[in-house]
Amino acid sequence: MKDISNELKPVLTKMCECVNANIEEIEWRNEEDPYYWKYEWTQKQEQDFIDWLADYLYNNKEARNAIMEYPRKNKKICKRVAEFFVWNYGWKEFSSNSNHTSGEEVKIC
Repeated sequence: MKDISNELKPVLTKMCECVNANIEEIEWRNEEDPYYWKYEWTQKQEQDFIDWLADYLYNNKEARNAIMEYPRKNKKICKRVAEFFVWNYGWKEFSSNSNHTSGEEVKIC
């Protein structure tokens, strides 16, 4: 976590909370065993995180400057950036073929 920017830490922390992952145990830069395949989330969890991230970007100038190529305080643009972030860096989506059992409790972001 020490090499992650201060503006990105709250985003990754929230993303980990959504899937009950311990942020300190994740190797964010391990290309041989990527972090995003280790956990999965439901479509609802993913959408809740996108909504949270869009609001976070809209309300946090430092986060906008760190994450957005062209930082603008515009709700529609913040939403698109949040969707793009999840598409590129989010967890894999829960599927019926995964190890996730139907009896497991799913955390709402």
